[in-house]
Amino acid sequence: MQRGFVTMAVGSPRFLEMGVDMALSLREHSEDPVALVADEGIAGIVRDTYPDVFDEVTLLPERFMDGRARKYGLAAASPFDRTAFIDADCIVLGSLDHAWSALESNTAAFVGELLGPADDENHHGFSTKRLMKRFDLDHYLKTNSGFFCFRTEEMKPLMDEMVRCFTDEVRPQLKWQVVLGRWIGDEIAIGIVGGRHRLGTLPKPAEMYWPNEFEALDLDRPGKPLLHWIWPLTPRQYDRITADAEARRRAHGVRSVDSDHWRIEQENLETMARRRRWLERLRIW
Repeated sequence: MQRGFVTMAVGSPRFLEMGVDMALSLREHSEDPVALVADEGIAGIVRDTYPDVFDEVTLLPERFMDGRARKYGLAAASPFDRTAFIDADCIVLGSLDHAWSALESNTAAFVGELLGPADDENHHGFSTKRLMKRFDLDHYLKTNSGFFCFRTEEMKPLMDEMVRCFTDEVRPQLKWQVVLGRWIGDEIAIGIVGGRHRLGTLPKPAEMYWPNEFEALDLDRPGKPLLHWIWPLTPRQYDRITADAEARRRAHGVRSVDSDHWRIEQENLETMARRRRWLERLRIW
Protein backbone atom coordinates (compact mmCIF):
# COMPACT_ATOMS: atom_id res chain seq x y z
CA MET A 1 0.00 0.00 0.00
CA GLN A 2 1.38 3.38 -0.96
CA ARG A 3 1.83 5.87 1.83
CA GLY A 4 2.71 9.53 1.67
CA PHE A 5 2.61 12.94 3.29
CA VAL A 6 0.08 15.62 2.43
CA THR A 7 -0.08 19.33 3.17
CA MET A 8 -2.66 21.94 2.18
CA ALA A 9 -2.67 25.41 0.64
CA VAL A 10 -6.07 26.91 -0.14
CA GLY A 11 -7.10 30.52 -0.63
CA SER A 12 -3.86 32.44 -0.15
CA PRO A 13 -0.45 32.11 -1.87
CA ARG A 14 1.06 32.74 1.57
CA PHE A 15 -0.05 29.24 2.61
CA LEU A 16 1.66 27.84 -0.48
CA GLU A 17 4.96 29.53 0.37
CA MET A 18 4.81 28.03 3.87
CA GLY A 19 3.91 24.66 2.37
CA VAL A 20 6.93 24.79 0.05
CA ASP A 21 9.26 25.44 3.00
CA MET A 22 7.59 22.67 5.00
CA ALA A 23 7.89 20.15 2.13
CA LEU A 24 11.57 20.92 1.58
CA SER A 25 12.28 20.46 5.29
CA LEU A 26 10.33 17.18 5.25
CA ARG A 27 12.39 15.84 2.34
CA GLU A 28 15.49 16.06 4.51
CA HIS A 29 14.00 13.42 6.83
CA SER A 30 11.79 11.14 4.71
CA GLU A 31 11.82 9.45 1.32
CA ASP A 32 8.03 9.13 1.17
CA PRO A 33 6.22 11.20 -1.48
CA VAL A 34 4.76 14.59 -0.60
CA ALA A 35 1.48 15.83 -2.09
CA LEU A 36 -0.27 19.18 -1.95
CA VAL A 37 -4.02 19.63 -1.61
CA ALA A 38 -5.00 22.95 -3.16
CA ASP A 39 -7.65 24.97 -4.95
CA GLU A 40 -7.50 25.71 -8.68
CA GLY A 41 -5.66 29.00 -8.23
CA ILE A 42 -2.93 27.62 -5.99
CA ALA A 43 -2.56 24.51 -8.19
CA GLY A 44 -1.88 26.79 -11.15
CA ILE A 45 0.84 28.65 -9.26
CA VAL A 46 2.48 25.31 -8.34
CA ARG A 47 2.47 24.16 -11.96
CA ASP A 48 4.08 27.41 -13.12
CA THR A 49 6.46 28.14 -10.24
CA TYR A 50 7.09 25.02 -8.13
CA PRO A 51 6.67 22.03 -10.47
CA ASP A 52 9.29 19.89 -8.68
CA VAL A 53 8.48 20.55 -5.01
CA PHE A 54 5.47 18.22 -4.70
CA ASP A 55 5.07 14.74 -6.13
CA GLU A 56 1.37 15.34 -6.75
CA VAL A 57 -1.11 18.19 -6.56
CA THR A 58 -4.77 17.35 -5.97
CA LEU A 59 -7.81 19.60 -5.72
CA LEU A 60 -9.87 20.02 -2.57
CA PRO A 61 -13.49 19.08 -3.35
CA GLU A 62 -15.82 22.07 -3.37
CA ARG A 63 -17.95 20.82 -0.47
CA PHE A 64 -15.01 21.27 1.90
CA MET A 65 -14.23 24.88 0.95
CA ASP A 66 -16.23 26.37 3.84
CA GLY A 67 -13.54 27.98 5.98
CA ARG A 68 -12.69 25.71 8.89
CA ALA A 69 -14.09 22.67 7.05
CA ARG A 70 -11.10 22.40 4.73
CA LYS A 71 -9.12 19.79 6.62
CA TYR A 72 -12.12 17.47 6.59
CA GLY A 73 -11.52 17.11 2.84
CA LEU A 74 -8.09 15.55 3.22
CA ALA A 75 -9.28 11.94 2.92
CA ALA A 76 -11.27 12.75 -0.22
CA ALA A 77 -8.30 14.57 -1.77
CA SER A 78 -5.37 12.37 -0.69
CA PRO A 79 -3.73 10.35 -3.48
CA PHE A 80 -2.33 7.82 -0.98
CA ASP A 81 -3.69 4.68 0.66
CA ARG A 82 -2.19 5.78 3.97
CA THR A 83 -1.82 9.48 4.59
CA ALA A 84 0.07 11.63 7.06
CA PHE A 85 -1.01 15.26 7.10
CA ILE A 86 1.33 18.09 8.09
CA ASP A 87 0.11 21.68 8.30
CA ALA A 88 1.81 24.13 5.96
CA ASP A 89 2.90 26.27 8.94
CA CYS A 90 5.30 23.58 10.16
CA ILE A 91 9.02 22.95 9.85
CA VAL A 92 10.16 19.33 10.07
CA LEU A 93 13.20 18.90 12.33
CA GLY A 94 13.47 15.10 12.37
CA SER A 95 11.95 11.88 11.10
CA LEU A 96 8.20 11.38 11.43
CA ASP A 97 8.24 7.91 9.86
CA HIS A 98 7.58 6.20 13.19
CA ALA A 99 4.00 7.55 13.07
CA TRP A 100 3.05 5.04 10.36
CA SER A 101 3.10 2.19 12.86
CA ALA A 102 0.09 3.72 14.64
CA LEU A 103 -2.05 2.81 11.61
CA GLU A 104 -1.46 -0.89 12.12
CA SER A 105 -4.19 -0.87 14.77
CA ASN A 106 -6.02 2.46 14.20
CA THR A 107 -8.05 4.03 11.41
CA ALA A 108 -6.46 7.35 12.40
CA ALA A 109 -3.96 8.59 14.95
CA PHE A 110 -3.76 12.19 16.19
CA VAL A 111 -1.41 14.21 18.34
CA GLY A 112 -3.12 14.54 21.70
CA GLU A 113 -5.15 12.43 24.09
CA LEU A 114 -8.54 10.76 24.31
CA LEU A 115 -10.18 12.22 27.41
CA GLY A 116 -12.86 10.64 29.57
CA PRO A 117 -15.68 12.19 31.63
CA ALA A 118 -13.45 12.53 34.70
CA ASP A 119 -10.99 14.72 32.75
CA ASP A 120 -11.44 18.46 32.36
CA GLU A 121 -8.95 20.37 30.23
CA ASN A 122 -8.87 23.61 28.28
CA HIS A 123 -9.24 23.17 24.52
CA HIS A 124 -9.26 26.51 22.70
CA GLY A 125 -10.90 28.12 25.69
CA PHE A 126 -13.55 25.44 26.14
CA SER A 127 -13.83 23.09 29.09
CA THR A 128 -13.59 19.58 27.67
CA LYS A 129 -15.92 18.31 30.41
CA ARG A 130 -18.56 20.84 29.37
CA LEU A 131 -18.11 19.95 25.71
CA MET A 132 -18.67 16.29 26.56
CA LYS A 133 -21.84 17.16 28.44
CA ARG A 134 -23.17 19.49 25.75
CA PHE A 135 -22.62 16.99 22.93
CA ASP A 136 -23.49 13.88 24.97
CA LEU A 137 -20.03 12.31 24.78
CA ASP A 138 -18.29 9.80 26.99
CA HIS A 139 -14.92 10.65 25.35
CA TYR A 140 -13.39 13.69 23.68
CA LEU A 141 -10.29 13.75 21.48
CA LYS A 142 -8.21 16.76 22.50
CA THR A 143 -5.84 17.29 19.60
CA ASN A 144 -3.68 19.67 17.63
CA SER A 145 -4.57 18.94 14.02
CA GLY A 146 -1.23 20.13 12.68
CA PHE A 147 -0.12 16.51 12.33
CA PHE A 148 -2.10 13.28 12.10
CA CYS A 149 -2.23 10.17 9.97
CA PHE A 150 -5.04 7.96 8.70
CA ARG A 151 -6.06 5.03 6.52
CA THR A 152 -7.56 6.99 3.69
CA GLU A 153 -10.61 4.97 2.58
CA GLU A 154 -11.70 4.26 6.15
CA MET A 155 -11.32 7.93 7.06
CA LYS A 156 -13.57 9.29 4.28
CA PRO A 157 -16.91 8.65 6.07
CA LEU A 158 -15.46 9.92 9.35
CA MET A 159 -14.36 13.19 7.75
CA ASP A 160 -17.79 13.55 6.15
CA GLU A 161 -19.18 13.18 9.66
CA MET A 162 -16.79 15.88 10.89
CA VAL A 163 -18.14 18.30 8.28
CA ARG A 164 -21.72 17.62 9.40
CA CYS A 165 -20.70 17.97 13.05
CA PHE A 166 -19.00 21.30 12.37
CA THR A 167 -21.82 22.82 10.33
CA ASP A 168 -24.83 21.33 12.16
CA GLU A 169 -23.61 21.10 15.76
CA VAL A 170 -20.44 23.00 16.62
CA ARG A 171 -20.94 26.26 14.76
CA PRO A 172 -24.64 26.76 15.62
CA GLN A 173 -24.22 25.87 19.29
CA LEU A 174 -20.88 27.50 20.08
CA LYS A 175 -20.50 30.47 17.74
CA TRP A 176 -21.59 33.03 20.35
CA GLN A 177 -18.75 31.98 22.65
CA VAL A 178 -16.16 33.69 20.46
CA VAL A 179 -17.02 36.87 22.38
CA LEU A 180 -15.38 35.19 25.40
CA GLY A 181 -12.15 34.66 23.47
CA ARG A 182 -12.82 31.03 22.59
CA TRP A 183 -11.80 29.69 19.21
CA ILE A 184 -14.02 27.53 17.02
CA GLY A 185 -11.73 25.77 14.58
CA ASP A 186 -11.62 22.39 12.94
CA GLU A 187 -10.30 20.71 16.09
CA ILE A 188 -13.55 20.97 18.07
CA ALA A 189 -15.48 18.83 15.56
CA ILE A 190 -12.49 16.48 15.30
CA GLY A 191 -12.60 16.20 19.09
CA ILE A 192 -16.31 15.38 19.12
CA VAL A 193 -16.28 12.85 16.26
CA GLY A 194 -12.96 11.46 17.49
CA GLY A 195 -14.52 10.92 20.90
CA ARG A 196 -17.61 9.27 19.48
CA HIS A 197 -15.52 6.82 17.48
CA ARG A 198 -12.61 6.67 19.95
CA LEU A 199 -10.05 7.46 17.30
CA GLY A 200 -6.44 6.71 18.08
CA THR A 201 -3.63 8.93 19.31
CA LEU A 202 0.03 8.96 18.38
CA PRO A 203 2.40 7.60 21.01
CA LYS A 204 3.85 10.03 23.51
CA PRO A 205 5.99 12.03 23.83
CA ALA A 206 4.15 14.23 21.34
CA GLU A 207 5.88 14.88 18.03
CA MET A 208 5.46 18.65 18.12
CA TYR A 209 6.64 21.44 20.35
CA TRP A 210 4.04 23.06 22.60
CA PRO A 211 4.02 26.81 23.36
CA ASN A 212 5.60 26.39 26.80
CA GLU A 213 8.52 24.59 25.11
CA PHE A 214 9.28 27.17 22.41
CA GLU A 215 11.66 29.35 24.39
CA ALA A 216 13.93 26.39 25.19
CA LEU A 217 13.94 25.06 21.59
CA ASP A 218 17.51 24.46 20.42
CA LEU A 219 17.47 24.19 16.64
CA ASP A 220 20.92 22.59 16.62
CA ARG A 221 19.71 19.77 18.88
CA PRO A 222 15.92 19.56 18.55
CA GLY A 223 14.28 17.18 20.99
CA LYS A 224 11.18 16.72 18.85
CA PRO A 225 10.76 16.24 15.10
CA LEU A 226 8.08 18.85 14.36
CA LEU A 227 7.86 22.59 14.91
CA HIS A 228 4.28 23.72 14.37
CA TRP A 229 4.38 27.51 14.29
CA ILE A 230 1.61 27.99 16.87
CA TRP A 231 3.46 30.41 19.15
CA PRO A 232 5.87 33.30 18.48
CA LEU A 233 9.51 32.36 18.08
CA THR A 234 12.32 34.25 19.73
CA PRO A 235 14.15 36.63 17.34
CA ARG A 236 17.11 34.26 17.20
CA GLN A 237 14.90 31.25 16.41
CA TYR A 238 12.99 33.21 13.78
CA ASP A 239 16.19 34.30 12.02
CA ARG A 240 17.54 30.75 12.02
CA ILE A 241 14.30 29.17 10.73
CA THR A 242 13.91 31.65 7.89
CA ALA A 243 17.59 31.46 6.93
CA ASP A 244 17.43 27.65 6.82
CA ALA A 245 14.27 27.79 4.69
CA GLU A 246 15.97 30.10 2.21
CA ALA A 247 19.05 27.85 2.09
CA ARG A 248 16.87 24.81 1.29
CA ARG A 249 15.25 26.67 -1.58
CA ARG A 250 18.63 27.50 -3.05
CA ALA A 251 19.89 23.93 -2.60
CA HIS A 252 16.84 22.50 -4.41
CA GLY A 253 16.86 25.09 -7.17
CA VAL A 254 13.52 26.44 -5.97
CA ARG A 255 12.55 30.06 -6.44
CA SER A 256 13.74 32.16 -3.52
CA VAL A 257 11.33 34.62 -1.95
CA ASP A 258 11.57 37.03 0.94
CA SER A 259 10.24 35.74 4.24
CA ASP A 260 7.02 37.76 4.23
CA HIS A 261 4.93 34.61 4.66
CA TRP A 262 6.75 33.77 7.89
CA ARG A 263 6.98 37.40 9.01
CA ILE A 264 3.20 37.75 8.76
CA GLU A 265 2.76 34.47 10.62
CA GLN A 266 5.09 35.64 13.39
CA GLU A 267 3.27 38.97 13.71
CA ASN A 268 -0.13 37.25 13.84
CA LEU A 269 1.11 34.92 16.57
CA GLU A 270 2.53 37.80 18.59
CA THR A 271 -0.91 39.42 18.49
CA MET A 272 -2.55 36.14 19.48
CA ALA A 273 -0.13 35.63 22.38
CA ARG A 274 -0.81 39.12 23.74
CA ARG A 275 -4.55 38.49 23.53
CA ARG A 276 -4.25 35.14 25.27
CA ARG A 277 -2.22 36.62 28.12
CA TRP A 278 -4.86 39.34 28.51
CA LEU A 279 -7.66 36.74 28.64
CA GLU A 280 -5.73 34.70 31.19
CA ARG A 281 -5.31 37.78 33.40
CA LEU A 282 -9.06 38.31 33.22
CA ARG A 283 -9.50 34.61 34.07
CA ILE A 284 -11.74 34.08 31.06
CA TRP A 285 -9.65 31.01 30.22
